[in-house]
Amino acid sequence: MSIMKKTVISAAVLAALGVGATQASTLPETPFTTVVTTSNNFTMIGGTGLLTGGNNDTVFTWDGTFRTAVVTDHSYNATLSSASTFFGKVWTAHHVNIYNEGTYVFNTGCPAGDPSCTTASTSKKYELIVPHGYIGAHMLFDWSTSANIDVVNLWKMNAAWNDPSTGTDGGTISQFCAAPLTTAGCNTLPNPNGNTSATVWNGVSIDTLSSTIRLSNGSIATAEPSESNLYHGTKMVDGPFVGQSANFNINGVPVPAAVWLLGSGLLGLVGVARRRKKA
Repeated sequence: MSIMKKTVISAAVLAALGVGATQASTLPETPFTTVVTTSNNFTMIGGTGLLTGGNNDTVFTWDGTFRTAVVTDHSYNATLSSASTFFGKVWTAHHVNIYNEGTYVFNTGCPAGDPSCTTASTSKKYELIVPHGYIGAHMLFDWSTSANIDVVNLWKMNAAWNDPSTGTDGGTISQFCAAPLTTAGCNTLPNPNGNTSATVWNGVSIDTLSSTIRLSNGSIATAEPSESNLYHGTKMVDGPFVGQSANFNINGVPVPAAVWLLGSGLLGLVGVARRRKKA
């Protein structure tokens, strides 16, 4: 096989995995690897698109699995937390579940860990469509005395906040918890990791377009008009932050399994070609 052909196939494999040649050595050995990462970002965006606050020391843990159906057994496969307060109050995210490609409906009136219950038929609902190559997340957010606030994120892989392709707004600097300090109460201490709007994340929270998130009272069949607002994240519909968007930008998430399978297939083609050459 010529050097050019080898290069083309190698480039195709790396493109399928969503990384450049210099990043190949950092890929996880398996799509399901338990991870714990620090220095992740939390940025809250107000209803008018301006920064409300956040932090740059969020801890993200994930067991490496992807959900393919809305959980009903109160289980979760990830956590998000921070030592920093949000407007002077401690926050945490619990019952965090990471979802692979598919369509998922979350009922905000359900008990923690069973967001698809049918007992709260008049509550508002989210319908999340996770496109191929993206990852979705649903979690419950606790802040001060408020608990179980539903938060939905759609993550684009290996992208930055200010990349125009991460959302229809392009992610302006005013919408990110920028380093080292902001006047909006981002983090009360200097940001040692240097997170900025140009930081590339394994999963960056993007604006949920009209075809991705819809809200409804009761049945999804009576969905209200799109809540897409041209700002990163998804408007919250319950709790004290209605109309605002809680964005989590994280590292430690590999490319979705479907893309890994594609990469494995391409690698198999490389092996077949090499064996044919030797023969």
